[in-house]
Amino acid sequence: MGKVLSGIVYFFLFLMLVVSGILVLPAYRKYRQTEQEVETLRADLDRVKGEYLTLQQEVHDLQHNASAIEKVAREQYHLSREGEVIYIYSE
Repeated sequence: MGKVLSGIVYFFLFLMLVVSGILVLPAYRKYRQTEQEVETLRADLDRVKGEYLTLQQEVHDLQHNASAIEKVAREQYHLSREGEVIYIYSE
């Protein structure tokens, strides 16, 4: 009788372990997916922070450096100093 009772106990313990695994598996998959999304968002955040710092430096240069303003005027608006000739090549 003792062997049968211990066999039943082991069977129920095994059954509880299997059921627990079945119940936990979807939550674990969701956790891993969320973890991957967080890593993607962190990478995006780092990229945007880098862009922000670059833009902040450009704004600072434009506010405090006349050559930066001249560079933008020449490159974006095709402006020149008096007497200079601008040649624009199309590709």
